[in-house]
Amino acid sequence: MKKNIIILFISISILGLPGCENALDTIPTGSVSELIFWQNQSDAELAVNAAYRELDGNGIAYLSTATELAMHAPSGPQTMYDVAVGNLDPTNYSIRDYWARYWVGIRKANDPIQNIDKIETGDPEVLARLKAEARFLRAYYYTMLTTLYGDVPLVTEPLDITAQVSRTSKSEVVDFIIGELDAITGTLPVSYSGDDIGRATRGAALALKARVALYNDRYSVARDAAKAVMDLGVYDLYPDYQKLFWYEGKNSSEVIFDHQYGVGYGYTNYISRSAASLGGGSGVDPLRAYLLIHEYKGTQDPENEYTGLDPRFGYNVLYPGAVEPNGAIYNSLPSSTTQDQLASTEFTTNYGFNIVKGVDWAGDGGNPEQSTINFILIRYADVLLMYAEAKIELNEIDDSVYDAINEVRTRPTVEMPAITTGKSQSEMREIVQRERKVELAWEGLHLFDMNRWQQGELKTQQVLGIRYKNDAGEWVIVNNNLTRNFRPDRDYLWPIPQNEIEVNDNIGQNPNY
Repeated sequence: MKKNIIILFISISILGLPGCENALDTIPTGSVSELIFWQNQSDAELAVNAAYRELDGNGIAYLSTATELAMHAPSGPQTMYDVAVGNLDPTNYSIRDYWARYWVGIRKANDPIQNIDKIETGDPEVLARLKAEARFLRAYYYTMLTTLYGDVPLVTEPLDITAQVSRTSKSEVVDFIIGELDAITGTLPVSYSGDDIGRATRGAALALKARVALYNDRYSVARDAAKAVMDLGVYDLYPDYQKLFWYEGKNSSEVIFDHQYGVGYGYTNYISRSAASLGGGSGVDPLRAYLLIHEYKGTQDPENEYTGLDPRFGYNVLYPGAVEPNGAIYNSLPSSTTQDQLASTEFTTNYGFNIVKGVDWAGDGGNPEQSTINFILIRYADVLLMYAEAKIELNEIDDSVYDAINEVRTRPTVEMPAITTGKSQSEMREIVQRERKVELAWEGLHLFDMNRWQQGELKTQQVLGIRYKNDAGEWVIVNNNLTRNFRPDRDYLWPIPQNEIEVNDNIGQNPNY
């Protein structure tokens, strides 16, 4: 998509973040933006393209380390490691950086939203579409902010740099998000071609509406929005689950919205978070808890717990005995003589597993830092599961619910047995929650699921890794005696960053921080 080409110019000049001291600061009135922009259609394209720049990418996978399914590699204080162990603090750099990036995105989106209508030279339909794209992006950033921080300021136009803003209730912001998505759905096209592939579509707006509604217990809205995506008739599951996240799956029929990358304009580098033997740093450690939620197609082998397992585990995780993307056998056992020997260096796994999802060795193995695989933010499998979950919560468990879940489970290359009918609401709730954990692993979604399901205290269970036989022939499970914290009176929301509170007297703090 051409938008990547101009991002550097626009983000460091007209729409750059001055000093990053206060993420809500904006370009002052009378700035260069107002003097030279908003004359031509190309001005609108530049501004809207810049707003795409703050979309989440591969780094959002690290949010899984704040859940029961993964652990962050040890790192310095006030980083994502502290969030992973439950030491949430308003001065934490990661908590601050997520906040700042989404606010930069909102500010970049507000600029064209407020000014596109001033443009007199250009195609009115294209200008209307560009404004709708900016409104979609703003809705996305607000969805992320409300999900992580709860009540946040509702800022819909550029502010004076000295503005002191108060927070708006999360419910009101969610109303705004849904209203915005309803307003733009008819303006956004169903699909694009050529260099415009990757821009926000009608399906993306409907799917984001389903997501924000589901996250806020608005199940009827979520059901109807997800069904509207399904009824568009343009999306389908990609047949190969593993290759969906490789170059082969780029812009496939399953992708509804993603962060697009291009040579010289941003890289994904999935390998960087994977095994040391692949050149990665083992930054995200999948845990035994992730293994244990998977089903078996047949009888479990007591000597090899990976045999007969739901194949999505192997597509997502490297485990002892697995074939690595480079053809080697992955061996993280304490007795291993490979680079993956358990906890042998700062770049090796501390629990024995490694993420392999998205590692396309044929495409990226020789130059992983130049990877341009897109990062999928919304895909059709998620929509099917959102539809099923909304219907389950409404206790509307009909054939369409089973069909949606089974479509995901029986995808070619997965082929798990179909869920049979006759289940209770509680049984179906457990099934759809497990499917989301298995299917959407390392895509940055489970932290939000864990929080809305009020399952945060699962983090406090023992943090366990691989199971193996020691020299005495006894089964041992890796246990580093780590205790993680979760305070249900506090930790379902992140704190408002301290630097924001220091410059904004009206913003306040979340409870118990």
